[in-house]
Amino acid sequence: MINLIKNAYKFTSTGGNIEIKSSYDLNLGMISVYVLDDGIGIAPKDTDRLFSRFGKLHRTAELNNEGIGLGLTIVKQIVEASEGTIGVFSEGKGKGSMFYFTMKLPVFNANDE
Repeated sequence: MINLIKNAYKFTSTGGNIEIKSSYDLNLGMISVYVLDDGIGIAPKDTDRLFSRFGKLHRTAELNNEGIGLGLTIVKQIVEASEGTIGVFSEGKGKGSMFYFTMKLPVFNANDE
């Protein structure tokens, strides 16, 4: 989650909006987290590449030269190892982004000690 929030911060201009939403399905033991921003956005054709190794987009490299493009790959591996899914949605350049993931968490029972 920290990686997604940091990315939203890096690619959203000062005064922009970043929103974090989450929900938990007690029956499935799944948490869902959404990180939304009104930053630079992503061309739909580029979204799949973001989760590949060294998948840093040329445009983002021009705006922010930190990192080498492994962060989202590592996040994806962690999420998938926890029986979850990860994805991104953007209507295009200049229209912000929404990164989201689901992850299986242990179901806690109030009667368990």
